[in-house]
Amino acid sequence: MITTMPTLIADLATVQDFCVGLCFFGTGGGGRVEAGVDLLAPVIRAGRPITLVSPDELPDETWTCWAIIVGGKDPDEPPPADELAQLGLREERYALVPRLVQSARELSAFAGVTLGALVSMELSAAATAATIATGIELGIPTLDSDYVGRAIPELPLSKMELRGRAPTPVAMIDRWGNTTIVKSAVTAAMTDRLGRMLSRAAYGRGIGTTGHLVRVAEAKSALVRGSLLAAIRAGAALRRSAAARDLAPLIELTGGLVLFEAEAGATDWRSTEPYTFRELTYRMKGTGRFAGASYRIWVKNEHHAVWRDGEVIATSPDVIAVLDAETFRPLTTLGEVTPGRRVTVFAMKGLDAEWYTPAGLALLGPRHFGLDFNYVPLGQASE
Repeated sequence: MITTMPTLIADLATVQDFCVGLCFFGTGGGGRVEAGVDLLAPVIRAGRPITLVSPDELPDETWTCWAIIVGGKDPDEPPPADELAQLGLREERYALVPRLVQSARELSAFAGVTLGALVSMELSAAATAATIATGIELGIPTLDSDYVGRAIPELPLSKMELRGRAPTPVAMIDRWGNTTIVKSAVTAAMTDRLGRMLSRAAYGRGIGTTGHLVRVAEAKSALVRGSLLAAIRAGAALRRSAAARDLAPLIELTGGLVLFEAEAGATDWRSTEPYTFRELTYRMKGTGRFAGASYRIWVKNEHHAVWRDGEVIATSPDVIAVLDAETFRPLTTLGEVTPGRRVTVFAMKGLDAEWYTPAGLALLGPRHFGLDFNYVPLGQASE
């Protein structure tokens, strides 16, 4: 999917479609719809349209990076105020977007280059919207592209990893203003771990992180082009589906399918350790034409595998979305899939064909997550 003209977001209705679509491609991770709307709606209300540009519109020598929050889930209770005070952590210096803005400035200053554009690391409501908001504050555009085509739980799970390109140097800034430059790391996985350890040290809420500082010419082969426009279109299709009470518009757009309809049951947590990942399994009972079947969805921040009566029927890198059964609103793994909630689970092929090569499946397929089976193509499970 390639776009050669800018994509313009100039009204709140398009912002809503965009954030719904980003949440859909977030596959349960990357923040709620509202997180994206809250970041982008003020820009539109201020009369500043959002422009997404094709990489082909920029000179090849333009410097780019991504801007994300690294950290993992925070504990339910905040740390004691006296504990923070002992470390001099009395006042938060940077909110989310200012954290990312300052991180980008630190990275470009360290490398001695001038940033000309930002790239969203992944597709998700919070991460992509924060990238765009950061670019607006820096006065530079965001590409209508990302490095994955969906949300991911770990920094290495991007097409930059397939190209053998390390994310370092990276600049990491916490909400208090503590700043770390990681010049190099043994692996991208270690870069991810360092960010999570810094988040733990700073008592959470994530580390503003920028990395993969490369020129557009180097970024091009790793980009999932047109992916932000794809999110706008998916959000609009979900809106039309909700109005019609039928997922036909989404199916027509994506070529995807309804895996099942169900009522959510218990959530089994595999890990509740703070500052790490949301690791859990949903248990669901089929409803309607799916009545009598039992389903499970395996989560590591996002949905990565689905079972029907013990048989695997869908896995990453396919996009697996849990939708509210009435509104078709994408639901996240942030406590939205509660017992008794009626859901429709939808899946589609990923936006980038490279994820279905041996190297792509090794990186983003089920075995990467420690599951003992291979990728199952959509629709090929036994009926």
